[in-house]
Amino acid sequence: MKSVTLRRPVLREELRRYLLAFLLGFGSLLVVILPIIIADGGYYIYYGDYNSQQIPFYNLANDAVRSGSFGWNWYTDLGVNFIGSYAFYLLGSPFFWLTTILPRSWVTFAMPVLLCMKHGIASLTAYAYIRRFVRSPHAAMIGGLLYAFSGFQLFNIFFNHFQDVTAFFPLLLIAMEELVNQNRRGVFALSVALLAAINYFFFTGQVVFLVLYFIVRCFSKDFHASLKKFFLVLLEAVIGVMIACVILLPSALAILANNRVSEHLFGMDMVAYSDRTRIWRILLSLFLIPDVPARPNLFSSDFGKWASIGGYLPMFSMAGVLAFLKQRDGHWAKRITVICAVCACVPILNSAFYALNGSYYARWFYMPILILALMTAYSLDNRQIDWKYGFRICFIFFAAFAAISLLPTKEDDEIHWFSFAEYPFHFYLVLLICTAGLAVSIYLLRCRKKHKPFLKQAMALTTGFCVACTMAVVYFGAFEPSRARTYVDQAIDPEQEISLSVSEDNFFRIDISENCDNYPMLWKLPSMRTFHSVVPASIMDFYKELGITRDVASRADTSYYALRGLLSVEYYYQQQEIGKITADTPTCDLPGFVYDTTENGFYRFKNTAYVPMGFTFDYYLSKGMWDGTSTSYRTNLLMRALVLSNKQIEKYGSYMQPISNNNVQMTEEEYLQECSNRAASTCDSFRYDSSGFTATISLENPNLVFFSVPYDEGWTATVNGKPANVEEVDNGFMAVAAEAGDNTIAFYYTTPGLHAGAALTAGGVILFAAYMLICWKMGIRRKTERVCCADYPVSAEEEILPELTAPDDNTEAQTTTPAEDNTGTEGTS
Repeated sequence: MKSVTLRRPVLREELRRYLLAFLLGFGSLLVVILPIIIADGGYYIYYGDYNSQQIPFYNLANDAVRSGSFGWNWYTDLGVNFIGSYAFYLLGSPFFWLTTILPRSWVTFAMPVLLCMKHGIASLTAYAYIRRFVRSPHAAMIGGLLYAFSGFQLFNIFFNHFQDVTAFFPLLLIAMEELVNQNRRGVFALSVALLAAINYFFFTGQVVFLVLYFIVRCFSKDFHASLKKFFLVLLEAVIGVMIACVILLPSALAILANNRVSEHLFGMDMVAYSDRTRIWRILLSLFLIPDVPARPNLFSSDFGKWASIGGYLPMFSMAGVLAFLKQRDGHWAKRITVICAVCACVPILNSAFYALNGSYYARWFYMPILILALMTAYSLDNRQIDWKYGFRICFIFFAAFAAISLLPTKEDDEIHWFSFAEYPFHFYLVLLICTAGLAVSIYLLRCRKKHKPFLKQAMALTTGFCVACTMAVVYFGAFEPSRARTYVDQAIDPEQEISLSVSEDNFFRIDISENCDNYPMLWKLPSMRTFHSVVPASIMDFYKELGITRDVASRADTSYYALRGLLSVEYYYQQQEIGKITADTPTCDLPGFVYDTTENGFYRFKNTAYVPMGFTFDYYLSKGMWDGTSTSYRTNLLMRALVLSNKQIEKYGSYMQPISNNNVQMTEEEYLQECSNRAASTCDSFRYDSSGFTATISLENPNLVFFSVPYDEGWTATVNGKPANVEEVDNGFMAVAAEAGDNTIAFYYTTPGLHAGAALTAGGVILFAAYMLICWKMGIRRKTERVCCADYPVSAEEEILPELTAPDDNTEAQTTTPAEDNTGTEGTS
């Protein structure tokens, strides 16, 4: 291992290389998506979650942050804890906060630029990490590109916010290396704080990986760990987590209440995957460009379509990795790669990266992929590494996948050939690109064997293949220009078309037809239909009681028509194909809804049986009776009676009458009558904002006033200025007792864990400042030398900076024992 102090010319050269690493990552993606942006009129319209979640979420969160609305968000599902629900998607992302300085109308235009920035920063940070272990800066830059455009990255353009994590993850490993080897204090704490704030879901996996990384690196001679260094790493990790607690703690409390977190693996599912295609798909994603999300190609499956299975390294595939694994026995990178490979193949170990959650995800693969990129860069620069074994294995897998694609299939007693792949053209295109990449790699390695300079050429070719691989994924998933234009016209640019609006004293919800998830977010309208994974547990519980699946979205179809009355839905938007809107008066399947107008490519229907927010009931039914009622009757029944627990019946049972078994079933006409009855007892006024809501109501007798607002621990209430108990009713909503006469009801929302999280963050900042002050007072200084931990001789190529191999006149180079024994002298300068 050689350490040298950088002179100014060398420092400037290094800074230029960091800039180049960023620009290559940024520009490569920009080249791919620029034609789409031009075709889409300045927008970048992809498909799936990118359109349905990322674009609406960025716009909604921009509104919330710019207006200071950090409490309760009324525009997500039936209402959510804003911090708890959006911390997973964007709230801790530096990229999102850049958009808050922009007006809302610019946000969607800015998203593709931010996406390019994420790839640029991923390339830069990966380069900075790999540079510690590779002699040639050009080889390190190739490794940075491989990480930034790996199969994992290409797959997750679909999700977008995953790229926030991968962009900064290498900083964690750099900071740990700096703390242990360079005695650089504080940087690891700040890196932990950044990654913990960006995404708590990914951070749980990063903790596991960092523990593995530290343990494995301890067996390397170039990792100067000690018991003292271990406790320093632990201390800075704790400080970093504390600094992030202002967002981390509210997020944790919100997600822990989510039913999906409580799913775990048991029995055989802990040791073997039930999906027989999963291992095959993992292997394919390592050797070939990955399948597009939701469209598994060669190994079609209904499971794990969005699991982020991807690991391919552009151009080189696994050739450099396999060559490294075969020839670098005992190297720490090999050890951690083998451990991660075992974890990927054993379900319970795979789930360890996600707090042992039972759902399958491969969303931790980006961490070992960084190591794979390092191994490839190392194998390129170290002339002692022979790639023949790696090329041979890659071509064997290519041939195997090609042969599998030719297997016959049988459907309706008819045999079909060349249809094993769901999308044959795309599969063979991918196979062609990957084969061409290996062919080019062979050419480059032959240049190396002849001692010709090749790394600059390799860097240019790698950049080209990064672009080609990205095109193969993005263009297969991108909207066609005509469909994208329709989406833009109907969803993104509706402000001059959508005539409805809500205000602080005019609250209502809308419903919208299927395939239009989250359009209302862009229209600034509360909606009962929402595609959002992180919502209050009470929403999950409510839909479960009705027999409606609520996992990642609230999508109650029109057969559950009574929900529109219960949830104060005043309008229903039914999407129509552009050009097929007729002058005939359209009809709606929802009882009580009549045609109102046509706007923005939608028929708008108005609910004549609309029930404003906040109303009372004449009847109640016990939770026991509810449990014994068929799910087919439950939705309608909620408009007639309030579901109460036994304890609530003891307390409030005198306010209402128990419902009889004869009144459980309800026709459409009876439902409409119940809507009329509820509307007659509704609140006189209802005003809302991010901190809660206020309502007034006049009652002839004491009663519980029901609000279709999801129950959450953060709610408190007063009635006529006196504290009142917030009751959870109807398996997930809120009610409060009011007296006879005029009542003013006020609900206040405080994000659970926010104050405690802020206190912990303040404590973390103070602790960090004290820690750094102590280090300064003790005279602790980090080593200023640039460290190269590469365990092979310096390359003779002109691409190695002479300044890095010779000290200046006033500086003595510090040479330490190599991390591992070097064999051979080929290429030594």
